[in-house]
Formats: sequence, C-alpha cells, structure tokens
Amino acid sequence: MIAMRRRRLLARVLIVLAPVTPATAQGARPPAVTDSAIAWGRHLFHGSANCAVCHGNDAEGTSDGPALTGALWLHGPGTYEWLVEQIKRGIPAHETWTRKPMPMRGWTNMPDEDVRAVAAYVWSITHPPREIRPKPRPG
Repeated sequence: MIAMRRRRLLARVLIVLAPVTPATAQGARPPAVTDSAIAWGRHLFHGSANCAVCHGNDAEGTSDGPALTGALWLHGPGTYEWLVEQIKRGIPAHETWTRKPMPMRGWTNMPDEDVRAVAAYVWSITHPPREIRPKPRPG
C-alpha cells in the first residue's frame, strides 16, 4: 500500500515537473533569431562590436570575459530578450567576475538592430546549453 502511494506521488510529481524540463524550458528558437540575424550578429561579435576581444573568438571566455557557450549565466536566464537587455545595459565592473565592465551596446555603441543581432548570435551558440569544457593548459 505504501509503495503504491509512493508511485502515485512520484507520478504526480513527474507530471507537474514535465513542463519545466531543460528541453522544454529552452523553448523553440525565438522569432527574432533568424539565420540572417545570427550571421550579422556573428560578424559584429567578431568585428566592430569587439565582443570576441573579451569573450574569445570561440566565445569560450578569456581572462577578461566569461564564456558564453555554457549553460551557466551569472546574471539571469539566458533568454533571447534577456541577452538583448544585457547587451543594451552592459554590466558594471562590480557585477562581473573579472571586475572589468561590459560596455553598454558593445564597444561601438551599437544601434538596437545590431544589439538584437548580437543577441541572436549569442543565443544561437548557447542553445541548447552545454557544459563548458576547460581549455587545456599549455606546456
């Protein structure tokens, strides 16, 4: 009898939790994350916005900025709209692990369209979330 109650309780818990599993929580690609937005965002990330200077060419981080390719976000959920807001607002030095600020709208004060493209690119390289693999040490 107790075992049956436990199974029912477990089944109810699983039914309740099913909608918030990682695959479902990530959702589908946001409408603004188009192939052309991703391509333009990648161009900006590695070019005039200078994101790669701190986050690395492979977006796996440097001593100046965190990796963007993993499942862990320091300041929020990692959704597309959240990324847009983070890029627009920047991150003050006292809130970063490197103690170096992320400038508002990148290093070139990007217009909204470019901010959204960079956010689309970053969203595309972070979904689905994946583990951050440590880089091998030289030598």
